[in-house]
Amino acid sequence: MLKPGPALRSFFQWERQSCVEVVVDLATDEKAYFLPLQSVRSYFTADDKLDKILAEVFESEYPPIDSELVLRDHTAIFCILLRIGQGSYIEHFARYEELSDRRLPFDASHPPAGFPDDEPSFLQRFCDEQWMYCVPIFDDYMLHKHFGRQRLLPITSKVPYGTEGSTHKFVVKLYGPYNRLLPARQRQQSVGFSTYSTRLPR
Repeated sequence: MLKPGPALRSFFQWERQSCVEVVVDLATDEKAYFLPLQSVRSYFTADDKLDKILAEVFESEYPPIDSELVLRDHTAIFCILLRIGQGSYIEHFARYEELSDRRLPFDASHPPAGFPDDEPSFLQRFCDEQWMYCVPIFDDYMLHKHFGRQRLLPITSKVPYGTEGSTHKFVVKLYGPYNRLLPARQRQQSVGFSTYSTRLPR
């Protein structure tokens, strides 16, 4: 496994400091962390940081993949690969639309087309790490949409709000940039977080 150079070490340090804490389950007090992809892209583009990371990953001043392609379609993919020590596989992933950010999260029991199969544990390790980069943006088209239990949501806090029939009610706060439930004008005026009521079956 490639030993991280200064650009990678700086990225991992920034990543630890930039994660957002979210509620894992309304029924428990468990917390987890996710990394907003827009923050990652801003980090990568500042001072050519992504180019420097790619140079370290491929141990070459001329990496075989263009940083713009990573930024456009494979930002989350590259972050996951870096976390499991397989950053050089970005060259392979970038060849497949099926292995791009828009196809996340992957299902370990149904590997996507083109996923490398030369290491038995590769897919499982990838899937175990992917959740902090797969947080959905909440918008007006999400009515009645369901997410799997492993999926992290942009809910940063919750407060019990009584019960109604067979359900527990909560007031929750959403991480601002992932909240598009508000009209565009209100999103521009809101700072950081917004509050909503939600329910959990007993």
